Amino acid sequence: MSPEASEFLCGDWVWDPGLRELRHYERRKKGWAEAPDAAERLNPVRSVTWHRWSQAPMQSSTGQPIGSRQSRIVAAYEGGGDLTIDEADRECAEKLARAIAGAYGLEIAQEGAPTGRRGGNLPKRDDMGRLGTAVGKTQVVLDEVGGEIIVSEKRMLGKKHRSIRTSEIRWVELEYTVRGPIERFAVQAAAGVEGEKLPLAVYEGYEGWADPLEWREFTNELARSLGVESRLDTS
Repeated sequence: MSPEASEFLCGDWVWDPGLRELRHYERRKKGWAEAPDAAERLNPVRSVTWHRWSQAPMQSSTGQPIGSRQSRIVAAYEGGGDLTIDEADRECAEKLARAIAGAYGLEIAQEGAPTGRRGGNLPKRDDMGRLGTAVGKTQVVLDEVGGEIIVSEKRMLGKKHRSIRTSEIRWVELEYTVRGPIERFAVQAAAGVEGEKLPLAVYEGYEGWADPLEWREFTNELARSLGVESRLDTS
């Protein structure tokens, strides 16, 4: 007999907390198949990792489109071996991860691409040691030797330039955001009494591939160099 809709944790997955068993059912026109096409009764689990990453849109070998946003749950057994679940629906993936982790009193470790994150995405300084970045119509150049931040804004007629002393920087912060398949790391200086945000370094790319640790270290080092506090947000 096919399971009832109320029995599904999410998507096509049924979680049996009593048996600690996960079952996947093939969807049919009028509900689901009577028997699961995959079932796993979990052994004692030592860790649960939720990988989230994005990639360029692709097609499967059968020509079916593969979404750009990917999710994978890895439950590592105490006795060795893993249970790996690929689930493109992020909300469903989170429910599965929480159900498994909760059954064993574990926290969920969140990671990026399963093949590992990649460094080398930090900005390069020019020959004069200046750090420059452009966001939209605004270009910002940090000149630590000259003790100033030069802001250039494109206007209808020419550009508007202004200079802010580095002594006016109150803190440096790292912001992390994800919009669709794209993640963004932005190192910003808060300057002046009102804490105006000035972008000092920005990276955008597919989610889950850049190394957050690299950006944290970069932000901390830059803050130390400027003699101010660093604030980190890469959750």
